[in-house]
Amino acid sequence: MRLTLTEEQRALRESARRVLADTYTFTDRRRIAAGGGFDPEVWARFADLGWLALPLPEEHGGLGCGPVEVAVLAEELGRAAVLERWIACVVLAGGVIAALGTREQVAALLPPMAEGTSRPALAHIERGDALMQVASTAHPVAGGWEVTGHKALVLDGHAADILLVTAQTEKGLGVFILHPGAEGLTLSPVDTIDGGKAADLVLDRVQAERLGAGDATEAVLACLDRANAAQCADAVGAMAALLDATTAYTKERVQFGQPLAKFQALRHRMAEMAVKVEEARGAALLAALSAEVDAETRMRGVSGARAKIGRLSRHVAQEAIQLHGAMGFSEEMPVGTWFKRLYTFENLWGSTALHLKRYAGVITRREVLEGSLLRPGEASDESLNLTMSADDAAFRDDVRDFLKKHLPEETKRAERLNPSFLADPRIGLPWQAMLAQKGWAAPSWPTEHGGPGWTLTQRYIFDQESERAGEP
Repeated sequence: MRLTLTEEQRALRESARRVLADTYTFTDRRRIAAGGGFDPEVWARFADLGWLALPLPEEHGGLGCGPVEVAVLAEELGRAAVLERWIACVVLAGGVIAALGTREQVAALLPPMAEGTSRPALAHIERGDALMQVASTAHPVAGGWEVTGHKALVLDGHAADILLVTAQTEKGLGVFILHPGAEGLTLSPVDTIDGGKAADLVLDRVQAERLGAGDATEAVLACLDRANAAQCADAVGAMAALLDATTAYTKERVQFGQPLAKFQALRHRMAEMAVKVEEARGAALLAALSAEVDAETRMRGVSGARAKIGRLSRHVAQEAIQLHGAMGFSEEMPVGTWFKRLYTFENLWGSTALHLKRYAGVITRREVLEGSLLRPGEASDESLNLTMSADDAAFRDDVRDFLKKHLPEETKRAERLNPSFLADPRIGLPWQAMLAQKGWAAPSWPTEHGGPGWTLTQRYIFDQESERAGEP
């Protein structure tokens, strides 16, 4: 198991942060927002940097990178509050094309996207808070299909040169290719709260070409989950930027002859913000590592992260506004930009409430008490992963067996009744003595100081099994 970025991933993060700091200032952002939320020169620069090709297949002009690299770049785009919809275009629309398109369609659509000369947009979400409730319909006609229905808030749909529209057919969900000027299509630009633009679509028997064949439900849902995982990382970037801006402001803003940062109460609030940023970063990493596994684990990781980061980001954003003296909504203050970006995140491709409900539905179908986020397989330290080696699986079984045999029932009961995060000494100390006999009393210590010398993975497994067993 590896939970730290590789050298290449760190290089991507550092180069993206440097480029965006130099070329995407808030003055640039205001100019782009005033001009419709998209700058062709910025998009061309992203293409030159390889960002538009990042997750696309190598055989079609892409770099073939995975969801962790996507998350690394997305976090920096969120930190810089970039208006251009990289996730919606490259990760979501590009992912749908790669997943569903025929060989000829993929070859025709993906290389121009990687080069920055084509910008597709996925028109999927309809009115209401749902991921997969599609009422639009498509019927075969001579030479293609006719699509009828409504689509809401298609990100950058006003400026896309290709629209991918989901609609129901007699044999399940389909995705259809059409162009913005098609007869029967009414496209209405809409301003979004984060400073960008979207479009509402009304389709009246619009002529279209089908993308691939067969029911597209699972492929579209998987692409939405990958896009949501990337949006989690984008939200973390916005949260981190809010924290940085708030700490800088409180160092400069003077009240009663002292910088605000000198006041202990405010320092505690900023410390709490920092904790929540790191919690969110961990959840976003789990979402990224869950993006390409089985559907149930993917939904658990992604919707769990969406629900958690939605709650955490709201706290960080509100604290930033208050600690700026409630000036955050002013257009002159950058914190308002990140606040609005996080509000958009909470309502994009399923609200926080919807993802919490979806997460609850997944975990009630799983053997949660017996399951684990770690996955069996060939362990590797070459890239981030949650793979558990055979040795680690054996270690887990050893810990689980020890706790089952030696943890007293009265100790577990006392721990359940304990309102504090610390065990009562009368309960905790006898158990600590039993752990000491086993050599496990200080799980994070090296062997030369009396500890077991466990790896980080073993320490994680021990903590997880102890929590599952009700250990104090």
